[in-house]
Amino acid sequence: MNRINSSSPSLKFAMALGAIGALGPSAVDMYLPSLPEMAVDYSTSVASIQLTLTVFLLAMGLGQLLFGPIVDAWGRRRPLIAGLLLFSLSALVAGAAPTLDWMLVARFFQGLGSALTLVVIMSMVRDVTQGVQAAKLFGLLMTIEGVAPIIAPALGGYIDVHFGWRAVMVVLAVLGALVAVNSIVVLRETLPANKREPLNFKLAIQTYARIAQDMRFLKPALALSSVFFFLFAYIGGATFIYQNDYGLPAAQFGTLFGATGIAILVGASLAAKLVGKYGLARMAVAGACCIVAGALIACGAAAAGLGLYWLVAGVAIALLGVGIAETTLMTLVMSSQTIALGSTAALLGAFQLGISACATPLTGLVSSHGATAWCGLLILCAAVVGLLTWVSVSQGKADQIAALIH
Repeated sequence: MNRINSSSPSLKFAMALGAIGALGPSAVDMYLPSLPEMAVDYSTSVASIQLTLTVFLLAMGLGQLLFGPIVDAWGRRRPLIAGLLLFSLSALVAGAAPTLDWMLVARFFQGLGSALTLVVIMSMVRDVTQGVQAAKLFGLLMTIEGVAPIIAPALGGYIDVHFGWRAVMVVLAVLGALVAVNSIVVLRETLPANKREPLNFKLAIQTYARIAQDMRFLKPALALSSVFFFLFAYIGGATFIYQNDYGLPAAQFGTLFGATGIAILVGASLAAKLVGKYGLARMAVAGACCIVAGALIACGAAAAGLGLYWLVAGVAIALLGVGIAETTLMTLVMSSQTIALGSTAALLGAFQLGISACATPLTGLVSSHGATAWCGLLILCAAVVGLLTWVSVSQGKADQIAALIH
């Protein structure tokens, strides 16, 4: 296989990675309008049906710890195809699941498939770029991936209304298969054999421990995880607050939810364009400030009874900040290491999604008390984002000063 030119990764390469990265968000967002119907279909509670999201996120996060050493040992391309096939087959099983238990098992394996693909694409980005160029490529990927949260809920709502929620899972299976075919055609191996590390899980544990103890990794990784926690606190609550408290039908919820998601895309695009001018630290702080401001506006709108669209306006500002913060913090994390990049991506994914999975049951509990309580949770999450982002940026400045002194 010919290796991709590390100095100028092509748009086709970025689009192929973006399509892979969009599968995970699609598996989360496309079936959100169907959650109330699924709860009725399985004769279970809202909290129980939200476990389908929790299990998926846990598998997608913790599974990356298993797959990180594998992609560093076996390369990127073969594990990628295996992950995409697992994603598609699991989606088909989920579509046919006769009980909630079967659904949870299928979603767990679908999450594992997503975990493997995420480790691969994060590693591929760092195989071919670094520094500001990596930030720009991450931003481009997030812009491409950002189309999924915009289209997926609206598409899922339409499919649910006309064909039922099981058809949504079938569509996810088809999308996974199409992305697998595109990946086989477009993507080449980016990790040559002489740069691979032997598969040794004892050594892998030691590698994870080394990376986790590196403050250059740990602080921005925790900040990024808090951004994801905020995002999933929003996702988990919006499904029921918008439909139950504000009376939005499933199709309209999907459209509104997707339209709000444009803000993440815009934020990622802004970060990619402005990071060269203002630097990673300033852009990360700007993103965190947007998240805090948006959460405050949303909570004010809910408490004052100003209506859904004022609440959504605040959420849109917060999601703009999510797009900015995600891109910049991810670059800070992945730039902290120069070797074992698959393990670095895996550990980051485990932090992000393992922590974020806790957001869905917590949000289910809080959102049952209404929109104001849910928005209060968002403010708390936003405050944590601001604090951890400031700490991670301060660490970066301290490292720069130390480097100048020495």
